[in-house]
Amino acid sequence: MRRRDLSTVSVEDAERRMVIALRKMTARQGDIFLSIRFYRTSYGELAERHDITVEQVTDDFASAIVMWSRCLHARLPHLVWPWL
Repeated sequence: MRRRDLSTVSVEDAERRMVIALRKMTARQGDIFLSIRFYRTSYGELAERHDITVEQVTDDFASAIVMWSRCLHARLPHLVWPWL
């Protein structure tokens, strides 16, 4: 997949793509992604909140970043893994 020139992405388009990415993530991945990215919540606190290990938090965060990146760079983000 060709990478998109992010200097051409408007704030509105980035927000729309974030919503698409969040819909494709599991609820836990979405919560972990938003908590780390926007609220700077620690991995330990998230592990306690979701009753999982820190390693699982790391895995979920990595999966969420992959989904966000794919939706951000895709020409048609709603078609990125439409079965998810």
